[in-house]
Amino acid sequence: MAKSKQARIVEGTNKYLIANYGRLPVAMASGRSSRITDADGREYVDFFSGFGAGGIAGHCHPAVVRAIRRQAGKLTACGNLFTHEMQVKLAQKITKTGFGGKVFYCHSGAEANEAALKLVRLAARKADQAAGRTVDNPYGGRYKIISFHNCFHGRTMGGLSLTPEKFQKGFEPMLPGSVKVPYNDLEAVAAAIDVDTAGIFVEPIQGEGGLNMPTREFMQGLRKLCDRYALTLVCDEVWTAPARTGKWYGYQHYDIKPDVMTLGKATGGGAPLAAMVAGRKVQDVLVPGTHGCTMGGNPLCAAAALATYKLVEKENLLEQANVKGQRIVDCLKGANISCIREIRGFGLMLGIELDKPGKDIFAACLDRGLLINCTQETVLRLAPALTITDEELSQGLDILTAVLKGQ
Repeated sequence: MAKSKQARIVEGTNKYLIANYGRLPVAMASGRSSRITDADGREYVDFFSGFGAGGIAGHCHPAVVRAIRRQAGKLTACGNLFTHEMQVKLAQKITKTGFGGKVFYCHSGAEANEAALKLVRLAARKADQAAGRTVDNPYGGRYKIISFHNCFHGRTMGGLSLTPEKFQKGFEPMLPGSVKVPYNDLEAVAAAIDVDTAGIFVEPIQGEGGLNMPTREFMQGLRKLCDRYALTLVCDEVWTAPARTGKWYGYQHYDIKPDVMTLGKATGGGAPLAAMVAGRKVQDVLVPGTHGCTMGGNPLCAAAALATYKLVEKENLLEQANVKGQRIVDCLKGANISCIREIRGFGLMLGIELDKPGKDIFAACLDRGLLINCTQETVLRLAPALTITDEELSQGLDILTAVLKGQ
């Protein structure tokens, strides 16, 4: 019997691609809105958007497709010794919806966090030099970075150093100066700060860690500690932004402003674009020669990202995220599903904690045509596009509630 197209693609994947992912035997071929179709023509409702990177506007939104096509006919790359209009217009959108400052472009959230790491250390040294302070350590400046248990800041060596030990195994030694403390524990943070501390990295919602939510007091306390000890506060918004939580950026739920935020995943509207945004206090720390990214802010990717930002405004997607997220919560709570312990998150970034392992729930949903995710063994993650239709949402919720009930 001849192999199906999907089987041939999966076979080729196993033969030619490095097996660093636990891939499923499914090859995706096309998508529209919140529906995605595999190579054999089977359709799925997408409640996860490819780890959020599939875009908040859904698959192949006409406005994003038009923007890419239009830009592809003009300029696809120009290197980083030159600038272009798409970079400038996108940076204006990012800074105006956020806390001002300036933007550095790259390809992924991990790269954005690498840029932030370098900025934090350099900012500490420049601040100490300006204040006439000296630091007595082998590195010649403050270098320690505080992050949190169950966080995730990427798989590059710098980001990995800030990320929990289970991801570090086999890649030691890590970057010196990485200090991890419990999330939501201000006393632990204060106790960890010493004369060598340069900054703090925090996620407004921990994505990979299980959709863990900080308290308002915790986030505001971090801001105060950073102000008190001249530290740089970095908000890793790779999962939470733009607009996924019902606000442009996750930090806005806590009435604070970070010094730096990092963006990735959905920022490019499905294209590989990420950014580090530095507030006014540190926006001029990185000077020529201190950091770079050859294809960062690529015209095609910047055009896709700009179209996505405009869609958030045009289609009122901030409100849509809140309304649709609440609909999911209300549906699941109203279904009286015994295995659900807690539902947490903002907007359309939701975690469903179960009293049992979630891998079988994930598998059953996939089998019935619904894409979700399971992290930390017992937490189901939902991250649909903000443009998901009522019909798509209903279909996905019908599958999810039936599976959770064992029907």
